[in-house]
Amino acid sequence: MRFNVFIYILPGLSDPIKPSPAIMPSSKLRRFNFLSATLFGILGLARAATSAECCALVSQLSANMVFMPNTFTYATEQADFWSSTEQLSPSCVFFPDTPEKVAEAVSLFVQNDCKWSIKGGGHSAIPGAANIHHGILMPMERLKRFDISDDKKTVVVGAGNLMGDIYEGLDPHNLTAMIGRYQQVGLGVAVGAGFSYLVNENGLAVDNVINYEVVLANATIVNANATDNPDLFRALKGGSNNFGVVTAFTFLTVSTEGSVYGGILYYNESYLDRVSDVIYDYHVRFNPIAYNKAVNAFPEIFQGWLDIPTYGNTVHNRQYYDLSVELENGFPNGLVQEQRVFTVYADAQLYKDLWAHFHVWCQGYQHIPGFYGLHVNMPITARAVHEGINKGGNILGLEGAGNRTLGTIYFGVSFNNLEDIEEVLPAHDEFVKSMIALAESRGLLHRYIVDTGDYSYSMLTYSGFDQPVIESYGPENMQKIVAVQDAYDPDRVFQRLVPGGQKIPVPT
Repeated sequence: MRFNVFIYILPGLSDPIKPSPAIMPSSKLRRFNFLSATLFGILGLARAATSAECCALVSQLSANMVFMPNTFTYATEQADFWSSTEQLSPSCVFFPDTPEKVAEAVSLFVQNDCKWSIKGGGHSAIPGAANIHHGILMPMERLKRFDISDDKKTVVVGAGNLMGDIYEGLDPHNLTAMIGRYQQVGLGVAVGAGFSYLVNENGLAVDNVINYEVVLANATIVNANATDNPDLFRALKGGSNNFGVVTAFTFLTVSTEGSVYGGILYYNESYLDRVSDVIYDYHVRFNPIAYNKAVNAFPEIFQGWLDIPTYGNTVHNRQYYDLSVELENGFPNGLVQEQRVFTVYADAQLYKDLWAHFHVWCQGYQHIPGFYGLHVNMPITARAVHEGINKGGNILGLEGAGNRTLGTIYFGVSFNNLEDIEEVLPAHDEFVKSMIALAESRGLLHRYIVDTGDYSYSMLTYSGFDQPVIESYGPENMQKIVAVQDAYDPDRVFQRLVPGGQKIPVPT
């Protein structure tokens, strides 16, 4: 068995709801309630609309934005999910092309109790996270705004942009943004957490958003940033789809000084321990200032990676877009995908043991057609956490790690056929639980203890369907999240009508 280890060598890489005017200034509100109320009256509905009625209602917003089953566009959209577990059966697909159309639709959905889902890139393994059975699928792909500021310090991107779109737009300007690393990933990373190529120097993706344009449950369009709706701003940095529909993001940009140096190194399993040692050294010993510039050759400080024999090496000078395309290759849409994640304090022996245990576990599933196991260890250094604090903070609850480096431990599996789910996924869940127990037994599990249980921080964008992500942010952040929900969505629209994804837990 061979293990593909992804190594990125890059510059600077080291690691009815009435809002209070006090919360949302009236000058910043745009309302779109009138149309849905009119449609409600036309159809004479005095109850929650059926999914078919909801599709009929939304079709009247714009006929060329709604597609029914048995149409080519519907079928194409259904195939456009990373995991086949997300290929569900929506009653129709609605493609808004402006924030105003999103707001009109939200007003309609709320007044008629229509359930819907929000899709960015569709790069989740959680059933229903970006799709829905017998509801309305709302892809954001027509929201393709892309505006670089005159001083080139920020970029505004519509929620329909994928990572590849953003890199492709920024590369010609020698700029990049702290976003995801794979071409086909969507902007869910920027309301989840988000590992970029430069996470250690600049913090997570959520830390580099300076404004969210959001449609709230009352169909108002607001900005959430450090001065306007700052509580909502912070809650969105990890709060996912629990507070509104984000229609645009403003990111800080970083100069790339031209091309970057990066790629993939491929190692044989016989070198697993050596690779693990280099990973640990990289996590905890790397000087974050030493290579804060563009490079034209493999930096000496990274020589440890090349000292281990490889059977493949694609590292060379290139643009970020090119790198994101390469990393996407080999991970096609449409396979069964499952992923789980937890967080530990960096430890060399634990890292080796996690790799070794996963290797043995995977051997037992080679008879499953198309089976592939993926283990990734992603560092969150103290510097990265402090960058997040310096940029206003997030809701993830990582500050308590102090000066210790964290490792975000990812275990994923993919295979061809849905009929193999019952054999593989429960076993994968139990395996990951056993690794969490191993880390805990050594005092290395990053965790919070709250009234409802004992949780390790689980990064939302890599989480499994039943992992308690929001709880894992810790009790103080849970209180803040619920307070924001009470202020901006007291009727729990985004819990009741947008049921997919990682939701705020209901108090018992």
